[in-house]
Amino acid sequence: MKKDIDAIVYREDLYPRFEPNQVLIQRYANSVGQLPPIKVNQSNILIDGFHRMKAHQLEGLTEIEVEVIETTSEKELKRLAYQLNSNHGLQLSNDEKRKYAIEMIGEMSVKELSLVLSVNERTISRWTESQRKALDEERNRKIVELYLRAQYTQEIIAEMFGIGQKTVSDILSKNGQMSEITKDFNPPLYNIWNLSKQDNATKSHFGSFPLHFMKSLLYYHTEPWDIVFDPFAGGGTTVDACKDMLRRYYCTDMIVKPGREKDIQQHNIKDGLPDGMPKPDLVFLDPPYWIQAEGLYSDSPDDLGNMSLDEFYNSIEYTLSEITVKKINRIAFVIQPTQYKNDFQWEDHIFKVNDMLSNNYEIEMRYILPYSTQQYNAQMVVAAKERKVCLGLNRDLVIWGMK
Repeated sequence: MKKDIDAIVYREDLYPRFEPNQVLIQRYANSVGQLPPIKVNQSNILIDGFHRMKAHQLEGLTEIEVEVIETTSEKELKRLAYQLNSNHGLQLSNDEKRKYAIEMIGEMSVKELSLVLSVNERTISRWTESQRKALDEERNRKIVELYLRAQYTQEIIAEMFGIGQKTVSDILSKNGQMSEITKDFNPPLYNIWNLSKQDNATKSHFGSFPLHFMKSLLYYHTEPWDIVFDPFAGGGTTVDACKDMLRRYYCTDMIVKPGREKDIQQHNIKDGLPDGMPKPDLVFLDPPYWIQAEGLYSDSPDDLGNMSLDEFYNSIEYTLSEITVKKINRIAFVIQPTQYKNDFQWEDHIFKVNDMLSNNYEIEMRYILPYSTQQYNAQMVVAAKERKVCLGLNRDLVIWGMK
């Protein structure tokens, strides 16, 4: 069939030639009636026949004989363009073939490129060595990134990338060397953890847990590829720490912060542990600190900060009972004692939590996490002095291990 030449779409990015060959165009123009049809796809995009089309234009012709080839992708367009130009007419130069091999190695194998370009596999391998290395590194990075999200198993990842599970396992093993993970990390030597200021760039709410503390917790109480479950994930401190320390994470919260949807799933821990969650090695609990957090996270009556004290303890006890039934190895719990603002009465929550766990777990370590004095305003300081009461300035982080 014939088409208007003006309807033919020439896309330089899809065409293999570096420069048009003017001698060939003139030669074709001298015998334009004997030229075979050019090849286009269903959208009139030129696949093969650039010099023939230019020869027609040189002769002042407005129509050209075409053969239409259905294509389904950009990859197929490029493959056809290079394959057809490699096998007839003005042959592609080695530089042109090398350019195509480098562009397409991410979508085609060395063997496929060898067949398309009529070049042996050893040459294709040499041309694309650095690109293949970069592609492998990017693939490996994505595999690690996915595996850190604990809902992805090695089997699922292997299927996603079209590789064997052993390949996935080898990639993870190579990336899980403890010396490399922690070479630039300096954990605290003592059990009093103090920071001069908040270090978490994603701090988004009252009581955000510092990133350095989270990484220290993982350093001392987990190993690479252990699974950490955090049902109060908030701004994502646990996620960031796990990524840095190569711990797998399963994180949830009642409200998921925008941008964290891939890392944090929406779930209310009051409804029990999430269905389908793999068994964690460590559960990290950093709940709202009861009335200290009243109204600071939400107005929901299901928010731990908005409950009565009895409801707060009942909710915590229910969560801990679910964890106990699953026989999860370690539980980490961080909370600040409550000091009532009106009469400074003291409620030390961590002892109540220990009572809930003492039948099945025993304390492995207790860390003291001091606040700065900025926790209290001037009126509260004056009132405390008048009543001869010290003000609390610390959170407790306690780790229990199964008996």
